[in-house]
Amino acid sequence: MLQKLPKEFTSRLNLIYSKDELKTIEEGFSNNKPTIFRVNTLKTTNYEIEEILKEKWLKIEKISFLENWYKLLNWREKDLWDLEIFAKWFIYLQSISSQLPVEYMTLKEWNKVLDATAAPWWKTTQIWTKLNNTWEITAIDNNQIRFDKLNFNIKRQWLENVKTLKLDSRKLDKDQYSEYFDNILVDAPCSSEWRINLNKEKTYNFWWIEVVKRNYKIQKNILNSIVPMLKKGWELIYSTCTLSPEENEGVVHFLLSNFKDLKIVDLTEVLDIRNSKPWITNFWDVVYRKDVSNSLRILPSKDMEWFFIAKFIKE
Repeated sequence: MLQKLPKEFTSRLNLIYSKDELKTIEEGFSNNKPTIFRVNTLKTTNYEIEEILKEKWLKIEKISFLENWYKLLNWREKDLWDLEIFAKWFIYLQSISSQLPVEYMTLKEWNKVLDATAAPWWKTTQIWTKLNNTWEITAIDNNQIRFDKLNFNIKRQWLENVKTLKLDSRKLDKDQYSEYFDNILVDAPCSSEWRINLNKEKTYNFWWIEVVKRNYKIQKNILNSIVPMLKKGWELIYSTCTLSPEENEGVVHFLLSNFKDLKIVDLTEVLDIRNSKPWITNFWDVVYRKDVSNSLRILPSKDMEWFFIAKFIKE
């Protein structure tokens, strides 16, 4: 089945992954992902949601390594749409992988947080829930459609202390925000292989090596602009939904080599995530720094998509 994919793409897979890992990847590319939802603990509790869904004969399974996350077992996503708990934002629909960057953030009350590529809204609201409405969030996106969606969802949920800017994060005022933020999240624009479904040809015809190269440059430019805005002693989370080493280990290597005050945090043992893979030591003729090993590379599987996460502290 993987042979359906562009030849240059599959050659990369064979270079990076073992035969067993490729089987997992093929399964992840062949199946529709389950419906996953997050409980909004500012409005309700896990127990209350469990009881409500039990009354509706909806079977759910707790995600073992995440505190407030569940998988819907016997029905489909649309079966949740008409429920009051969905309409009132007691639960949010969101994939497991896309939730992880915020789960790795050390969020404290009264923090100033930058969500540098925020739209459509999932991670911004996830941060908001964890900070219990005692924070300042600056959420940025430069695409008008995504920005409108971001604002719509923020207003619909009555989120306070969230400032949205329609702006390329590379153009955020460096003087105004110099060492301003306690937490920065860069869920970077990337080549997005998480979209691939082997049963739908249009989901993988988008892939092209030039897209990978273009995104690598954009990611470095974003981080060059954003890192000076991070306070000393605080943290930056970098994540993508691609497998491309250039956009993952390559960017981590770039950060550690160019910002001597950034130290990478070991994420490999923080959460018990199955189907995660250690860092890539080298790719083609490029050799990466050894401390890149602290980043986390997640394989696609029947429940999760591609994801890559790295966490840095500014000393």
